[in-house]
Amino acid sequence: MPRPKGSKNKKTLAAVSAQTVSEIDSRIAAVEAEIEELGEKLKARKAELKTLAREKAKADAAAAAKKAEEDKAAILAAVEASGKSLEEILALLK
Repeated sequence: MPRPKGSKNKKTLAAVSAQTVSEIDSRIAAVEAEIEELGEKLKARKAELKTLAREKAKADAAAAAKKAEEDKAAILAAVEASGKSLEEILALLK
């Protein structure tokens, strides 16, 4: 006679031996150690990222200042080349 629907061969609690429990404990310890190591690496990477972000902000500020100086020099050169006085240029801008 066939088995009833849904019936399966189930493992009994006796099948789990003390050796299996010790193996599971050692695997748990290994995973916890790996998590600890990855946590330390994550902290180091976050610190590195923060440092790089600060350096990028400084570089951006320096580039903006340099560009402002170049623009100022270009405007002064254009004013000088136009031959107009400062008052005439201000009158044109208004």
